[in-house]
Amino acid sequence: MVSMHPAGLRGQPCYRFQQTLQRPVVIHGRGYWSGVENRVELRPAAAGHGIVFVRDDLGGLRVPATLGHRVEASSRTNLQAGGATVEMVEHVLSSLAGLGVDCCEVGLTAAELPGLDGSAAPYAAAIEKVGIAVLDQRINPLIVTTPISIVEADSPARIEALPPTTEGLLVSYDLEYPGRPIPPQWFETAVTPALYRSELAAARTFLPEEDARRLQAVGRGLAVSTADLLVFGPDGPIQNELHWPDECARHKVLDVVGDLMLAGRPIWADVKASRSGHRFNAALVAAVLAADQREQRLPATGSRPQPEGGSNG
Repeated sequence: MVSMHPAGLRGQPCYRFQQTLQRPVVIHGRGYWSGVENRVELRPAAAGHGIVFVRDDLGGLRVPATLGHRVEASSRTNLQAGGATVEMVEHVLSSLAGLGVDCCEVGLTAAELPGLDGSAAPYAAAIEKVGIAVLDQRINPLIVTTPISIVEADSPARIEALPPTTEGLLVSYDLEYPGRPIPPQWFETAVTPALYRSELAAARTFLPEEDARRLQAVGRGLAVSTADLLVFGPDGPIQNELHWPDECARHKVLDVVGDLMLAGRPIWADVKASRSGHRFNAALVAAVLAADQREQRLPATGSRPQPEGGSNG
C-alpha cells in the first residue's frame, strides 16, 4: 500500500480516526420521484459501524450502504436488503463522505430520500449544525496503487482511478451532452471538508426540459418544479439561476463522491470521469475492491498487480 501519512508504531501508516456525529439531526422533505414526505434522522454510530440506512417505518429494517446492496436504477443510486429498499441515496452519502463522517445511522420514514433543493447542501448544513465526533478507531482506506479504467464498447463514457496525488480523494469530471442545451464543462477538486462545503455541496441536480417533461408524462416527479432543481431549456436554466457556470460538472463530482462511499471504506485515488454516471461509479467501486483483494492475497515479497483496463459497464 502507498503510505502518505506519518508512520506510527513499527512503521505502520497512521491514518486519521473514524468520525461520527455529535448528536442526531433531522431533515424533512419529499422524494423527487415518488413525491412522498420523508423524515430523515442522521444518528451517531460507533466505530466500525459504517453507514447504515434504517427504515423506521418498517420496524427498523436495516440497509447497509455497501456495494453488495446496490440495485440497478435509472439516474440514481438505490439500495436494498431483505424487504427494505432505500432510493436516491447518493446526495446524503456524498455529504457524509465530503465532511468526513464514516459512521452514521440514517433513519427513514419512507423509501426515497428527499430531493430538497437538488443538492447535498441541506444535508451538509445539518451535519455541521450538530458537529463531528472523533471515534477510537482509525480509518482503513482503500488506496489505489495501479490505474483502473472502466470503459464500455461503443460508448464515450469512462471513469478511471489513478494512484492518489493528494492525501485522500481527488475527482474530476468532463461533461458533454451533444445536442442538448447543457454546455460542455469540466471541474476538478480534492475532496476535503472545507472544499466540499465551498465547491461541491450546493451543486444541484439537473436535466434537460425534454427529459423532465417525459418523466412527468409517466407520473414521475409531479411534485417537483423548476425551483427544486436545474431544468435546462434552449436558453439555459428555466426560472432558475446557476450557482456556478460549471455547476452541472460539479454535481457530477458530488455524485461520484457519494457513490464511492459504497466501498464501505474511504477510497484514496485520483478519479477522472467523463460522460459517465451512477452505473460507472459503481463499477469503479467494484474494481477497486477487487484490486484490493488481489493485493491482499499477494505474498509479502510478491510483485504488485499490473494496471488494468477493459470493459466493465
